[in-house]
Amino acid sequence: MGFMSRKVLPACASICVFCPALRARSRQPVKRYKKLIIDIFQDSSPNDRKISKLCDYAAKNPSRLPEIARMLEHRGYKAIRNIQLGAIRILVAVYTKLFSACQVQMSFLAVSAIDIIRSLLDEHQEDEIRILGCSLLFEFAHNQIDGTYVYQLESLLSNLCVLAKENGPEQRQRQLRSSGLRGLSAMLRFMGEHLHMPSEYDDVVSAVLCNYELSYIDVDSSASAIEKPGFWAQSCVEKISEFCKEATTTRRYLEPIFFYFDAGKHWSSRQGLAFTVLQQILHFMESFGNNCFLLAVLVRHLDHKSVSQEPLIKAQIVSIAASLTQQSTSEVTVVKVSVLSDMLRHLRNVLMASMDASLQPLLGDYTDFQLAIQKFLSELMKNIGSPSPIFEAMALTLENLSSTSLFSQSTMYSLLILGSIMAAQPLIIPNQQSFPEALLQQLSLAMVHPDSDTRLCAHRIFETILSSVHISEDTSNISVLSDQLAMPGESAAIRFTEDQLALLFSAVWMGSSLDNNVPGNYEAKFFTFTQTLQLSPARKSKDIFAKSFQLSLSIRAIAIEVDGHLSPSRKRSLYLLSSAMLGFVSKFYNISGILNQIGDLQARSQEDPFLAISNCRLVVRNGVDSNEYGTPIDNAAASELLEQIRKETDISTESLVSLILNSSSMISELDLAHLKNNLLEMFSPVSGGWAFDFNAHSNRARPWVAVVNKSSSFDEKAVDSKDNFTMENGADFSAFSSNRHVLKHSDIIGVSQLLKSALEMAGTVAKVSSSTASLPFSAVTMKCEDLDLSAKRKMPVWANIDESKQLMPSITAECYEVYEMLSESHGKDGDVTHYPSINSDNILQLPPVSHYDYFLRAARC
Repeated sequence: MGFMSRKVLPACASICVFCPALRARSRQPVKRYKKLIIDIFQDSSPNDRKISKLCDYAAKNPSRLPEIARMLEHRGYKAIRNIQLGAIRILVAVYTKLFSACQVQMSFLAVSAIDIIRSLLDEHQEDEIRILGCSLLFEFAHNQIDGTYVYQLESLLSNLCVLAKENGPEQRQRQLRSSGLRGLSAMLRFMGEHLHMPSEYDDVVSAVLCNYELSYIDVDSSASAIEKPGFWAQSCVEKISEFCKEATTTRRYLEPIFFYFDAGKHWSSRQGLAFTVLQQILHFMESFGNNCFLLAVLVRHLDHKSVSQEPLIKAQIVSIAASLTQQSTSEVTVVKVSVLSDMLRHLRNVLMASMDASLQPLLGDYTDFQLAIQKFLSELMKNIGSPSPIFEAMALTLENLSSTSLFSQSTMYSLLILGSIMAAQPLIIPNQQSFPEALLQQLSLAMVHPDSDTRLCAHRIFETILSSVHISEDTSNISVLSDQLAMPGESAAIRFTEDQLALLFSAVWMGSSLDNNVPGNYEAKFFTFTQTLQLSPARKSKDIFAKSFQLSLSIRAIAIEVDGHLSPSRKRSLYLLSSAMLGFVSKFYNISGILNQIGDLQARSQEDPFLAISNCRLVVRNGVDSNEYGTPIDNAAASELLEQIRKETDISTESLVSLILNSSSMISELDLAHLKNNLLEMFSPVSGGWAFDFNAHSNRARPWVAVVNKSSSFDEKAVDSKDNFTMENGADFSAFSSNRHVLKHSDIIGVSQLLKSALEMAGTVAKVSSSTASLPFSAVTMKCEDLDLSAKRKMPVWANIDESKQLMPSITAECYEVYEMLSESHGKDGDVTHYPSINSDNILQLPPVSHYDYFLRAARC
């Protein structure tokens, strides 16, 4: 029953006849785990058979684990204090076996094991002791089943980082650094699995990257690979890549790596440390199935203060990003759209610095940076392949278009560069698609920007988009700048709907009213007009037929009018633009009766020194000095030419309309009168169904639209004389201009008007709800708010009268009938609703609710 003891006294050293300890010691057996531990430490080296017996005993008797841990800890401290390497090796082997055999009961061993590990790592007299401590830490971290001890282990990171940076003889340095990095690899895996970011992560990154080898080390290639620090450094990078599963985590784990590259100037070489590490991270992130957030975080690093004023380093970073993009195999995601938007922003800043000499000393020479950005954009578009994400990024960039000339021009130039890259490598779509709504709206608004160069760039971007997108089945027949007047719609990849055509026509009309246009603006407007007409269902739509001629005739009317806010040189250019548009539309619809008259007009307009009509196209003359356009001398010459045109031209707008109607085969007898009225009216831009309103006095999407409207005189002749009030920053009714509120008979709403208004609003809501499915959230929000504003504008005048007891002069019979109808309908429903008595004092005083509420009650809605 165990060892026999010669002692007969009890443990208390007192003699008592009744003490149960007064018996032979041979009757008290020694606990088996003590015997096993004693046997294990009697050997000079670890004995696997004896250690296995202890582990089996501990697994079958988990209640003994605390005593086993205390006994091992006691022997461990003694061995470390006396630097007994054999006992320390045995201790590490015993703990390693216990970790794997008693994972579920790890809590009984964890505290003592962590204390032993800390003591081993703190011992600096013998390198082998610290190496054994790293080995024990590696096994302890790999056998954890939860994150209970993550903070206790975090306190050991500083010891591991010191080991990973140890200097000395090559053999000693290699062994210590390999051990330290091996422990860091296990710690990173353990902490990453439990979503823990260590506070000393910057030191970990420094320790890992200073041991990183540029050539990849495969563990299967050599048996001694695991003894190299570079292998474990690559293992640590792999663990870091595995944790980059979403944008925030990726940024937190990768930013310290970028800071290390910044401090050590590691971005310079394409085969340097930065490119090699990021290449490995990209490979592992994609192999783990994580979305590619690396490019997004890398591009965002360009804004960091450590590199924001270093154009050369930023160019090197972008070059590495371009190489990574070329190697990336991930699918197109929203992340890449964000990356494209960020690079466009950086390109805009570079262009802005080159345009403003005062900014160059602050921003430096950005030539290399610009070239690197262009190369990156080219690689990114090759990687994306589909035009839809690119169009979305362009729309996002235009949403923030500034009204300042410098900012707006640099933004548009950046999109032009993107468009030229798109044209160099055409994008393929499976079939014909409509022009993207969001991008079309932003381009239309840019076409009426106060700055002339910005407007010109908007039209050029529109041109490059049409020329860069092709259908996958056949791309050989596409010619956006074709001289043929036949529609290229059969082979064109992008089509325009009738609503989109109306929007673009409105942009051409509004942009023509600005008094700072240059000859290039009119050439660009003509291109937009002709391509929009050709890529729309124009031959099947009478509305498009009417709009195209109406726009051309309206511009002609403005050009030859005597008064107006435009300078003579702009009117001369408008006259040439209208002549070219009329000629193109006439040939497009094959209206032979008007072609001769149009030919005379075009021949007369060739006296313009800046613009010319060639092959049915409006072009800027070669060799002209644009600085002379709009000068007093040029305006005087333009005035004489316009005066001659007014005297010599005997073709009025009415006669042109008659020729159009008589020569067209699309018009039936029933449509003649209606179409004639439309053609004789001035063109009016679209006012609904979009996230903005060209006619709105207050445009939240683009504030300059209101300025354009306010300065434009194009629509002044088309103002309805019946509108006797305006809505700008509130209601300003001319009917209530006097101190005494007088209500006119025509201002009181009738039953038919009420029903018509309700049906109109219901139809508008249904139309908006069904047509905004593809619009972004901001566009839908602006639509809803604009619809509410439009509804308020359509409210009758008497709905805005203050609820004061002011006397009305009279009551119309129609209003009284409406009131009686509503009262009877409420009475039939049995509602206990008391209406005020009908008299001339309060008949038109509304309750706190809207008049639509009573109408809905009567209709039982």
